[in-house]
Amino acid sequence: MLLAQSLPAFAALGGAPGAAQASNPQASSTQADSVRAKVAARVTNYNGYSVSETLEPSGTTVKEYVSADNIVFAVSWQGPSMPNLQQLLGSYSEQYVAAASVPHAGRRAVAIQSDQLVLRSGGHMRSFAGSAYVPALLPQGVTPDDIR
Repeated sequence: MLLAQSLPAFAALGGAPGAAQASNPQASSTQADSVRAKVAARVTNYNGYSVSETLEPSGTTVKEYVSADNIVFAVSWQGPSMPNLQQLLGSYSEQYVAAASVPHAGRRAVAIQSDQLVLRSGGHMRSFAGSAYVPALLPQGVTPDDIR
């Protein structure tokens, strides 16, 4: 395990680390303050990819899975509040918004299973968890079970 001493990448799914923040140069000062308040907990390297684990000010842990090609192929989250999924999912966020707007019976869970995006998100107040990945971007040898 390697402890990170700098700000986390804030990557968007399918993009290079740092792309989510860079894609919106007109971010509000509140959003910029929120970005600065985040602390990188650790970066763990595996065979062919790395995982950057970030603790948000809300207490939610966000993991970004980055391939050797420096592309974010998956994200996951767990904690007392939902992270900014529009930021995490980047160009894939529209698929999430469409799926989340469909009425669901019972618990408020969202599931997407397509060639472009696989996403699972659910929970209740103070306990949310989910993950998303782009099947075509999974590095060789990485399975969906590796994304937690």
